[in-house]
Amino acid sequence: MNHIIIGCGAAGRAALLQIRKREPDAQITVISDELDPFYLRPYLGYFLINVKLPEAQKLADENLREITGVDFRLGVKVTRLLARDNMVELSNGDKLKYNFLLVATGTRFILHEFAPEGAVYLTLKNKTDALRLKREAERAESVLVYGGGYQALELTRIFHLKGKKVLWMAPPGFFWPRKLPGVTAAEVKAKLQELGLNVKTDRRIVQALDLDGSRYCITDDQGETFECDLIVLAPHAVPRLDFLQDSRKALTSGIHVDRGILVNEELRTNIPNIFAAGDCAQVYDLNSGQSAINFGWKSAARQGAVAGENMAGANSVIIPSQDEFVLDLMGKKLLERW
Repeated sequence: MNHIIIGCGAAGRAALLQIRKREPDAQITVISDELDPFYLRPYLGYFLINVKLPEAQKLADENLREITGVDFRLGVKVTRLLARDNMVELSNGDKLKYNFLLVATGTRFILHEFAPEGAVYLTLKNKTDALRLKREAERAESVLVYGGGYQALELTRIFHLKGKKVLWMAPPGFFWPRKLPGVTAAEVKAKLQELGLNVKTDRRIVQALDLDGSRYCITDDQGETFECDLIVLAPHAVPRLDFLQDSRKALTSGIHVDRGILVNEELRTNIPNIFAAGDCAQVYDLNSGQSAINFGWKSAARQGAVAGENMAGANSVIIPSQDEFVLDLMGKKLLERW
């Protein structure tokens, strides 16, 4: 069999391991637009802190790199999926055939109308971002974290632990979305204020003035101004599905999509030999009869494992649940990690 996996995060990694376990001689191709995808994304924050913490693990994922018989196509993107031909086209012009395909592309940030004009800003999405952010953070004394949810909180924690002066500003609807489980917005805000951190909710940046190439004067929509050395964004993330569309944003692959790629309890799309797993997948729940996206590392890994099993001939099913990793970080344990 010839398997193609698009994406090398938690879902792609788990699927690869299951396919190789069940089909030792199968041909497997993994496609990633990163040149070095062999790392564990949940630990990017600890990499930035550059100190050993009890919950931190090694960032590098050497086990994945050492799996034999895998064709890793790195630094390229899938630009088109030709489902009728069982083929994907890559950004370098290559065309690859498959018997079974897994889409595990994760998410992308929505930066349009969010990022402040006139400023150089950073995000934390991958290892390249982490390396750049780590370098810039060394010179910065004050940091603005602009956005919301778990990532904004984690960035605030990172820079607090690095001894930086941190301001977390959250636009309306960003600070702590209701869908995040285990702890309330009021509890999070109280914890941050207890630590002496500056938190401003329901505020938007209206101007970011570059003072000298390394420092900014920020004005919010309430007319308040303040200065910072570094701006880090934590915007909303959505499933990364661009290669399924043409330039007019019309779906061309034939795969059914809602907010994410619609899959059944076997992680199978409406096209039987195409699967999706992880943050890009909208998974059918046998218990509720609803389809939902379950963001998070452990959810993605669990889905990837089930998809990999089924690509290799199994009939496994998944019952979606709130992500344990998210619950650990966003529940009561979150308030103990400072």
